Amino acid sequence: MAPAVVHLHIGSPKTGTTYIQNTLWANRATLKDDGVLLPGQSRFSRVQAASDMMKWHPDDGDLPQTWRRLSGQVARWSGRSAVISQEFLYRASPEQIHAMVDSLGGGQMKVVLTTRDVARLVPAQWQTSVRQRSTWTLGEYADAVAGTDGHENAVGAARHFWRRQDYGVILRRFVDALSLDQVRVVTVPPSGGDPDELWRRFCRACDLDPGSTKPGGVSHESLGAESAEIMRRVNGRPPIDSMPMRTYKKSVNGALSRRSLAHRRSLETGLVLPERHRDWAENEASRVIADIEAVGVEVIGDLDDLRPRPTSKSYVDPDQISDTDLLEAALDGLAGMAAEHAKLMDKLNQMQDAAPDASGQQPRDSAAGAPTSGLRGVLRRRKPRS
Repeated sequence: MAPAVVHLHIGSPKTGTTYIQNTLWANRATLKDDGVLLPGQSRFSRVQAASDMMKWHPDDGDLPQTWRRLSGQVARWSGRSAVISQEFLYRASPEQIHAMVDSLGGGQMKVVLTTRDVARLVPAQWQTSVRQRSTWTLGEYADAVAGTDGHENAVGAARHFWRRQDYGVILRRFVDALSLDQVRVVTVPPSGGDPDELWRRFCRACDLDPGSTKPGGVSHESLGAESAEIMRRVNGRPPIDSMPMRTYKKSVNGALSRRSLAHRRSLETGLVLPERHRDWAENEASRVIADIEAVGVEVIGDLDDLRPRPTSKSYVDPDQISDTDLLEAALDGLAGMAAEHAKLMDKLNQMQDAAPDASGQQPRDSAAGAPTSGLRGVLRRRKPRS
């Protein structure tokens, strides 16, 4: 058996995807009772499967094992539908799209692309870039996206933004690989409105019952201007530059950004598109809307939601924030990292105390008669015997 329909939510990034995924996961049991499967043993397994799938090439042969486990759950599902939501699936190649369809048990695939106005997207996507080790200032990033900076360094910033947010290009790739009636767009409502409206639109796109589900709270993973600037400046330090990206994601993006600084968001300055690019954003919105209309996909919401709205927030250049204000964010980040280190050391000591030595006996310190503690004891017990 296989579900009649598989809804594939492909992003794009910074378009309410975390909010949607939090709400889906919180309502997993309710959705299952309604015949809707959210595959994956955990949220991490879904992320890993999608990430591995985006690295796959036909020359590699079999699909990644993580994706095969995920798609196998879908193929065995006898309910009416399944939903897979992961924001970096937007970059799937035609070969990857066809491979995903073939792996999902023969059910019809329906693709959902969430979209957002460019004035909010630019500062949001810049923040993501600094969480990925970039050192562009917000001004440099906005200039590059708007095409007003021809410097060589600007090419990378513009590519970072447009490969994720050029909706016409993304839609055409999926329409060409599937069909027009298998792809639809959901627009993110303007800020300040009903916070549950995005969930209702997503439910309509995926044939879910909004009346039987409870929308999740608004996601607050974003950083304020001060914390984002701290992240950007940290990225320029040699120890960070030499850190493997996998380690950076856990230690800097995870521990520093998401767990030590994100809670400061309500205390900090909001990120806003530079004033000099407001006219560009208006014109760009018209181009994006015309591009989506030219593709001809179904739109849930209103394409006028992609036009920038007036904001009461004044633009503040994060690069020009005073050292005093940055110091508060830096101290909170430092304190958070110290707390993270303390937790890790406690966990390491607990693991060490629970691990028997080669004789099967619990190791104890010969001098004090107490369990050996610290990293030295762990390394000593694992040293090969001569």
